Parts: sequence; C-alpha cells; structure tokens
Amino acid sequence: MRSSMAERITDILVNNEIIIAENRNLYSYGLQQGLLIFLNIATILGIGMVLNMVWESIIFLLTFVPLRSNAGGYHAKTQVRCYLYSVAMITTTLVGIKIIPWSGVVCLSMTLVAGTIIFFLAPVEAVNKSLGQVEKAVYKKRTRFSLVLFVFLVLLFCYSGQLAISVCIMMGVVVVSIVLVLGRVSK
Repeated sequence: MRSSMAERITDILVNNEIIIAENRNLYSYGLQQGLLIFLNIATILGIGMVLNMVWESIIFLLTFVPLRSNAGGYHAKTQVRCYLYSVAMITTTLVGIKIIPWSGVVCLSMTLVAGTIIFFLAPVEAVNKSLGQVEKAVYKKRTRFSLVLFVFLVLLFCYSGQLAISVCIMMGVVVVSIVLVLGRVSK
C-alpha cells in the first residue's frame, strides 16, 4: 500500500510536470521511505499516547535515532518485520521506563555498560551493506560523539534531579547496545 501510494504521488508529480519522468524511481523511493518514517514516528507517538508517555517516547527517540543511524546493528530482513520489531521494542522500552523503579546508580551503571559496548562495537555493518574504511571511521566518530553527549546528558539530568529524563536517554543507549550485539552475533 505504501509503495503504491508513493507511486501514485510520484505519478501526480510527473503528470503536473513538477518532477522529470526520468527521476520517477528516485522520487518514488524517497516518498516511500518518507512515508515509512512518518508511519514509524506516528506509531511511536501513538504508543506513547496510549501509555501516557509521549514526552518519554520523544526523548527516547531523540537518543535512539542518531545513535542507531550511525552505530548500525541488527536489521530485519523485511520492512514489515522491521516495523513489528520496532513496535515491540518501543512498547517494551516505554513499559520498562514506566514500571521499573529506577535509581540514579542503576541508570548511571546501565549507561556506562551500554556505552562501553557501543564505544567498542560501533559501527556494526548490516548484512546487505558493507562499509568501506572511510565510512567506518566516519560512523565511528559520529557514534562516539553522540555517545559522549548522551552520557553527559544522563549525568547532568541525573544529578540535577531529573531522573526520569536520564532514564529515557539511558534506555536509548541501552537499546542501541542490544541492537549492536544482535547485529554482531547474527552475521
């Protein structure tokens, strides 16, 4: 459905001479990816609303997305599986944030353990996309920069009495570390 919607939108753009027909596949692919991103964000915010955890889902995403984008890790074999795994992951993460009685010590400890895993494993290549040496170096540098920022934010919010924010950031770091380990062992 999403690809046919993307194709219909692309056809409208070509028919109205907004884009060149030769670029049809590129625009169709871009629209399909954009629709998938929109669907994922809407789903995550929807889960956040159902659990009454919208701001927590946003903070988690603001941590998870940049780390995951650069660190790599496990990738599902189909877009449907990816979507279903993502729904399960965000639901489990938000429920964990909500029901586990977090403390500053546990939050900081988990951040350091997960951060260490990310620091040494990233980037983890996808099965269908290998990285060259330059790409690996760039992704490693970006990952480490983001990681240092998020560890700093966990410390800052934890020590300023904002444990709930620290926990959301920590969970983003923890989930990325799990995805990296899964990506490494599934090769």
